[in-house]
Amino acid sequence: MDAIRLDELIEQAPEAVAILSPEDRVVRISNEFTRLFGYERDEVQGRYIQDLIVPGTLLESARENLAKLRRGQRVEVETVRRRKDGTDVQVSLVAVPVRTGSGQHIVSYAIYHDITERKRAEAQLIESEARFRTMADQAPVLIWTSGTDGLCDYFSKPWLEFTGRTMEHEVGAGWTEGVHLSDLQACLGCYWPAFHARKPFRMEYRLRRADGEYRWVIESGVPRYTGSGEFAGYIGSNIDVTDFKRVEEERERLRQLQVELAHRNRVATMGELAASLAHEINQPITGAAVNGRACVNWLDCESPNVTEAREAASAMVADVTRAADIIDRIRSLYRRGTSHRELVDVNASIREMTVLLNDTANRNSVSIRIDPYAGLPTITADRVQLQQVLMNLMLNGIEAMKDIRGELVVSSKKTEDNQILISVRDSGIGLPVGSERMFTAFFTTKPQGTGMGLAISRSIIESHGGRLWASANTGRGATLQFTLPLEQAGTA
Repeated sequence: MDAIRLDELIEQAPEAVAILSPEDRVVRISNEFTRLFGYERDEVQGRYIQDLIVPGTLLESARENLAKLRRGQRVEVETVRRRKDGTDVQVSLVAVPVRTGSGQHIVSYAIYHDITERKRAEAQLIESEARFRTMADQAPVLIWTSGTDGLCDYFSKPWLEFTGRTMEHEVGAGWTEGVHLSDLQACLGCYWPAFHARKPFRMEYRLRRADGEYRWVIESGVPRYTGSGEFAGYIGSNIDVTDFKRVEEERERLRQLQVELAHRNRVATMGELAASLAHEINQPITGAAVNGRACVNWLDCESPNVTEAREAASAMVADVTRAADIIDRIRSLYRRGTSHRELVDVNASIREMTVLLNDTANRNSVSIRIDPYAGLPTITADRVQLQQVLMNLMLNGIEAMKDIRGELVVSSKKTEDNQILISVRDSGIGLPVGSERMFTAFFTTKPQGTGMGLAISRSIIESHGGRLWASANTGRGATLQFTLPLEQAGTA
């Protein structure tokens, strides 16, 4: 009965089984052995196993395995065996000697498991990893991977060249030694929560380069998975953005400088507007004072005339409101701030600046005439910046005609290519020598000039998508002109 059961166990074994004599001759094989190697029982009975399934190149190792079995040792190897049809199959071999109670070696029990597919998958994986590492080593970014424990297990050649360290130094948590101490906590605080949540992450920190300089890098990481969908760790890349950040910082510094220079230009110009400002405000204040006295007089009568007093008070309110509007308009010209775009009536801005500069023009024996285009559409622009440009160009024209009784003509019109054209024409001394440089910062022909007015004006117009230029008139004087793109939203 026991022998029968043993035969059944061998026959039904899910692995290829061979019972071998101490001399390595086949005593018995299982059905799976026949399926795997192609030999029937009567073909193998009594034959040496190495003559049947061991390739010639592996005979020496097979003899060494036989010697181990004779010494009572277990054999466990992954190797190659040959089928009856001459094809090779990769197998895992486990062989154990079977001994009697007295220690006599009677048979060996050998089990063969086909691992061809597993070996093929491993080879493909190795090939895939080799391709990945070749790509990573040639990529213009720093690449790393981590395992399922979150610790880094690979760094690309560019990473190692960047840090000047070896793979052994970087793997695990070694790479953190290169992170700037001020950034390390935030760096780990970003990585670990993302890792545990299996989510992509992105962060920025400073990493020490081989020459000792800390460079800003942007690091991005994403979880990676096996073909069967199992989490395998993270893969990430780092890009050195130090130079880009420096360019951005310099751009921001220049932008702030431009804002500051524009502010100083407006403040400097206020000195030239002081007399006009006094004249403008004096009129409504005088009117308010007159109307205030009239209101008091009407109320002091034996029979107070409330109607007349109310009209005088209303006129006084209107005068004060007008003075407040003038002050607010002037304040906006020298207030520091960022650009604020809104719908602007260009003709209205021209009229406002004409009123504001009229007294300055009179003191310099200059008359101002405006020639607005009827029905000019409104545009989207920064009203204060547009006033600043008009003020700069008009003051430039007034200065050019100082004491020669000239005329300053400010006109507007709509061009055929759907733009607004503003012209400021004077009859003064014409364009100065080196006029091609007149829009360059700090270039000036005025003894007290800053050389910033026209440069800032051109910058403002260009930021609005327009163009500013100067040209000589046919007769006397010069014309400064600028265009602005037209966005029709009504008419002025």
